Amino acid sequence: MTEQILKTHNLSKAFGGVCAVKDFNMEINAGRIRGIIGPNGAGKTTIFNLLSRIYKEDEGTIEFAGQDVTSKSQIEVARMGLSRTFQNTRLFVGLNVLDNVKVALDHDGKYSLFSALFKLPFRNKQERMIKEKAMSCLELLNLDEFAKLSPSNLSYGYQRRVEIARALANDPKVLMLDEPAAGLNPEETSMLMDFIKDIQAKYPNLAILVIEHRMELIMNLCDHIYVQDSGLTIAEGTPAEIQSNPKVLAAYLGEEE
Repeated sequence: MTEQILKTHNLSKAFGGVCAVKDFNMEINAGRIRGIIGPNGAGKTTIFNLLSRIYKEDEGTIEFAGQDVTSKSQIEVARMGLSRTFQNTRLFVGLNVLDNVKVALDHDGKYSLFSALFKLPFRNKQERMIKEKAMSCLELLNLDEFAKLSPSNLSYGYQRRVEIARALANDPKVLMLDEPAAGLNPEETSMLMDFIKDIQAKYPNLAILVIEHRMELIMNLCDHIYVQDSGLTIAEGTPAEIQSNPKVLAAYLGEEE
């Protein structure tokens, strides 16, 4: 029995009286990949923003690694091991690929301002450790050949990979991917799918939660899927169950139940 990492209970959020998410209940265990799908405006990204504590819920609770994190901040849950990406890539174009990954490890540098200003030996040692850890992450994900390049020199698909590598730099327990295939062509989407499968193989205890519109990616990656529509969970189950669910077909295709 794998360890339960993330759980929500009746998670709800409204904006100006409009319900974005209502009574969202989810569980995800270590080593599993779960997906959240639904039409535009279904509340998928709102769920991610609640889980990562960007938004404060109106009702409900969130448990992470056995702890109630409903009152925690973004920084606190991130340091506990919850990492995410966003719909649009958020890489620093003024930094090379290696430095973009090092940004995620800044809090590992436990030296003082005095040490930094005068480049004392302890500071230099800490910086070497951060560089080595970031480089190890790039090597593990086969991105080390791009370490000295600017992200702007990479294809959009590889920029996505670098963003995922940065999210993995802190050895998270949960990796949340918000539309990782957005803007990718079919070939890049297929490569991304293989990349995520490779991550799962290399990080067997990592739980992955994916929002995506590309059904081929969701159906081939996820073992369990939640379907949102107008803030409500209208179905959940295995990919096979979701593909044959009349409520899901109605939400996506406008078919009569």
